Amino acid sequence: AMKLWTNPGDRVLSPFAGIGSEGVVALEMDRRFVGVEVKRSYYEQAGRNLRAAKKQVDLFGHSAA
Repeated sequence: AMKLWTNPGDRVLSPFAGIGSEGVVALEMDRRFVGVEVKRSYYEQAGRNLRAAKKQVDLFGHSAA
């Protein structure tokens, strides 16, 4: 759905971000990501997942997903 409904550079909003899976895909597909999460443990895990994804994108370029 992300590839179908967004373009590179678009901002993706996830009002229920969970552990950040949607944000990881957004970064890999050259989108920006804004996520909202109320559960602290999910928020913290999302931060770790997004930082790791950002490092991979920075090192290897954007995936062609």
